[in-house]
Formats: sequence, C-alpha cells, structure tokens
Amino acid sequence: MDDTDLVTAQMDLRFWAAGLWGAGMGLGFIRAFAFSSVALLAVGCFEPSSSEETLVKPVTSQTLLDDEGQSGPVLIPSATTPSLPGIVRWESVPPLSHDVAIMETVFWESADTDSLRTQIFSSTDIKGRRVLEIGTGSGLVSLCCLQAGASHVVATDVNPNAIHNVRFNTVEAFGDDKRLEARLVPRRSPGAWTVIKPDERFDFIISNPPWENSKPKNVEEFALYDPEFLLLDSLVVGARQRLRSGGRMWLAYGCVTAIRRIEMLACSEDLRYIQLDDRTLDELPEVFLPGMLLELSVPPAAESDSVPESR
Repeated sequence: MDDTDLVTAQMDLRFWAAGLWGAGMGLGFIRAFAFSSVALLAVGCFEPSSSEETLVKPVTSQTLLDDEGQSGPVLIPSATTPSLPGIVRWESVPPLSHDVAIMETVFWESADTDSLRTQIFSSTDIKGRRVLEIGTGSGLVSLCCLQAGASHVVATDVNPNAIHNVRFNTVEAFGDDKRLEARLVPRRSPGAWTVIKPDERFDFIISNPPWENSKPKNVEEFALYDPEFLLLDSLVVGARQRLRSGGRMWLAYGCVTAIRRIEMLACSEDLRYIQLDDRTLDELPEVFLPGMLLELSVPPAAESDSVPESR
C-alpha cells in the first residue's frame, strides 16, 4: 500500500467514526425528546391526591359590582383551574365552619373583631334578625352572623374586591345562600348609609370601621383611615333612623380618641351608650388590639322619633 492509499484509508476511517458519533448523538436526542413527551403526557393525566387538593379550593361563578354600583356577570374559573385569581391566602377562624379566603387589596386582621365575634356567638341575639355590616372586608363578621342564624345580612364596602370576597366566602361556607346581599359603596360618596334606602331598617348594625384620622391614598387604605372621622360621625348620627325598635349597633374600635368621640356623639344624639369591655380607656394606648366593643341603641322614649319602618 502506497502513501496515497494509506491517507485515503485514514480519511475513510475518520468519516466512519464521525458518522457513528453523530448517529449516537441523534439517537440520544430522540430518546430525550421521547422521554420528555411521555413525561408531559403523564403530568397532563395526573390527578392530585387528597393532600395536594388542599392547595386548590373550588371557585364558583359570582356577580361583581363595579365602582358605580352596577351589577354584571363575572365568570370565575372552575375548580380545575390551576390557580385562583385574587386569593392571596386562606385563614382558619374558629368557630367558623369553613376557612376564610383573603383576596388582594382586602384588609385582614382578625384580632380587630375578636370582641364582635365573641358577642355574636355567645348569645342568641342574632338568630332570625336582619343585620347590616358596614365595611365587610373579607366578610368575616357577616359569615359569623349567617352561621349564627341571621335571617338576612346586608354587607357593604368601598372596595370592589371586598364585595367579591364576601360573596365568594359565603358560597364556600353556605352554598347559594340568598340571605347575603353585598353592596358596593362608591368611593366618591363613602358614607355609612350611601347604599342604604331611606326607609331601610335593621335589628343589628355592626361595624369594625377604620380607626385612625388620616386620608386614604388608595382603596386599600379605606380600611385603615377615616379622614376627620367622617365615617364614624355618619355611623353614630344616622343610627337612630336605621335601627328597628329594640335594635342595637355594635362597633369595634381600637382607638381611644375615636371611642371618646363616639361617646360624645351618642350623648348628643340621645343614644344609649354601653361599653361591653372590662378594660378602661385610661389604661390603654391610643391605638390598641383587640378592639373595644361598644353598643349603641335608641332609648324607648326616643323610638317614636324614628322614621317609619320598611317592610
């Protein structure tokens, strides 16, 4: 074999080896692709176990009010949807029978309403009664009233997400319960009675309103700040016209200045004022938790001054 034949043989051998290497790489790629495809098909067919299902709660179709108080259908994804838009977490609040969903921009601090919830469940006062909750948030207090047997609950809030939130939590806990009615308060007129009819009256009016005298900068801060205590003033001044005979208003406040203002306004409006708490204002800081439970009611002699009751 001469030198030319030797070089040709070496080149043929190199091309042959390169061909084997390329074929091996191609086969490896095909195997990897096939494995990935099978894995994806397996994931698509996979059904979560009961322990994994706790990560996904069932969602139903709701009706959400827009900022002007108009209703319109909003379709919420079904239980098979991998994520739940708007829900940031779930909270367990005994003795409620179901966990509470908390949605984006909705205020949550369960300690604010400890005294309110204890009052609701420690007596039979709510059973069969018509209730108004002002500033519902996630709907925690309204849910307590429904579980305690209220005949009808009107829940109001200035945050559209809160209206969505209370409706969702009601369906989660009680199904399609017609006892709950959620109403959106327009931000341009955020008073206590904006979405309440002039002749509409209630056995109980309940609120855990914002405590601090400051101006909210966005919809979330309406749950924290009450500029010049305008909401507080409207709550107390309008109480007599909104309560049925023998009705009561329960307020949870954790601000000493706000509570002293309520006491002063109750006196000027000829309302009976009771502090349902063993603590005294002198021993508390300006802002504190849990909030103090206050009860306002119309003295029997003053009930004749109220507007006629809506039936």
